[in-house]
Amino acid sequence: MKEKKNTLGILVVLLSSLCFAIVPSSAKTSLDLGSSLFILLFSRCLIGLVLLLPILFFQKESVFIKKIFFLPLLFSSFVSLSLIAAVYHAIEYINIALGMTIVYAFPIGIALITSIRGEEKYSLKEWLSILTVILGLFILVYDEMFTGSLYGIVVCIISFILMTTFVYTSSKLADSLGSIVLNFHLNLWSLIFLLMSYLLFSFTIKIPENSVGLIALFFNGVFYILSYTLFFWGSRFIGVTRTSVLSLTDPIFATVIAMIFLNQFLSIIESLGFIVVLLSIYFFERSKITKKS
Repeated sequence: MKEKKNTLGILVVLLSSLCFAIVPSSAKTSLDLGSSLFILLFSRCLIGLVLLLPILFFQKESVFIKKIFFLPLLFSSFVSLSLIAAVYHAIEYINIALGMTIVYAFPIGIALITSIRGEEKYSLKEWLSILTVILGLFILVYDEMFTGSLYGIVVCIISFILMTTFVYTSSKLADSLGSIVLNFHLNLWSLIFLLMSYLLFSFTIKIPENSVGLIALFFNGVFYILSYTLFFWGSRFIGVTRTSVLSLTDPIFATVIAMIFLNQFLSIIESLGFIVVLLSIYFFERSKITKKS
């Protein structure tokens, strides 16, 4: 039974990564074709709500939550919205593969938090695997550091901190509320925050100029909600740290999609860093399996 749950969890997380890989490319396409950042964020959350409502109805899930979860949900929703905005802003300055790889170093942050809080213990091999990710990321961003994209990298580092915070706090909520109810509330409160910010700052509202941009806008919302729902569902089977490390396949899938649709290719040095990150994930997973055996 445990092996089946373990296998199911891994498959769900990998499917989550594949879904998320479509998100940055569709977002960039929509932005390039005239969409404003506000519309991109708003439509993403609205599509999420529309998709989740019938699921909640057929599963007979209640959207009402206990008071104890209210403030944590507000916090996670605000962090989630800030994270999305920061990532989309960053990919206007640096390529998608680079941006996603920096942001998806968040398992390092998750491992540090869970280790300090005594929630998980890691072997030397696991720590070495996680630290090797840092080396791979450094190699990956080395070229970009000297090409005038420092601002984009700084924004990505901020996104990394937000991502670590979001995943850690939201995974706790997913254990209590379930991934569907959690994602419903994250989208609902994000929409409310967006409307409040629009009233305060009057952001630009622009939709894409053609049908391709509109389709990209729609895909951005659909695959966003699929990726996060599957991510938190998978984390209930294999734990947040392991889920986070496996989700490092997100930049790999994102890079392949960016290569196919946006012609964004990695340099030789970036490719080397990419391979180091991939191998680190493999050895981390091998170490986990060995320890369980």
